[in-house]
Amino acid sequence: MKSLRYLNSVLTVIAVLLSLNLWTIWTMSPVAPSVATRAHAQEGLPNAGAQRGQMIDLLRQQVKSTDEMASLLKSGKVKVIVEGLDKK
Repeated sequence: MKSLRYLNSVLTVIAVLLSLNLWTIWTMSPVAPSVATRAHAQEGLPNAGAQRGQMIDLLRQQVKSTDEMASLLKSGKVKVIVEGLDKK
């Protein structure tokens, strides 16, 4: 008996919540859908494809400069001297 009473009370709460949800959807003002449609038409939205293209170009520049630095170090034109290390 207790399990049926609990089940009925839970189902009643769910029915009330669904009714409130349906009521809020029906009484919603017509302004909200127009806001959602304007969000896609705004000019200030970033272009993801262009951003990715810029990132790829920057990565290519970084790889090129890293390769140039590695070739300088391998050629021997650059010497690295470390001074001031404490010997323990």
